[in-house]
This record gives sequence, C-alpha cells and structure tokens, in this order.
Amino acid sequence: MNLRAADLTVFVFVLGVMLSGMWLAQQFGMEWSPTLLAIVAVVAAVWTVYYRFGVEPRIDASRADENARNETGVSDGAGE
Repeated sequence: MNLRAADLTVFVFVLGVMLSGMWLAQQFGMEWSPTLLAIVAVVAAVWTVYYRFGVEPRIDASRADENARNETGVSDGAGE
C-alpha cells in the first residue's frame, strides 16, 4: 500500500475524533489505559484504510462522472 499525505490526514482526523470520544467516555467513568489507546489507534487505522479503498474510489468516480457530463455539455442545472 502506497501511503500518501491524504492518508495521514484522514488518519489524524479519525484519531482525533476517536480521542474525543475517549475523553467523553472518561467523563462517564472509563479510565485511560495504554491498551485502550492502542485499540483506538488500530481502529483509526482500519477506518483510514476503509476510507482509502471504500469511500475514496466512489468520490473519484463521482467526480469523473461529473467531469464527463461537463465536457459533453450536459448540465445538472445547478449552475443555471
């Protein structure tokens, strides 16, 4: 797997969201632990891989479809 800057950006975003969730959980009595932090980091990595191979191709396909429509002069009416 070729890592890109976008992959790191997505990982940091997901990790931040999950750490925020951990902080909220701590407010309700759950304690921080190295094991919990490791689990969160692994789950963030899994979500990053899912984004790269599950979500990003759909976004790219949608953009390509939109570009193809614009090149052929077909409009969705949004710019009119």
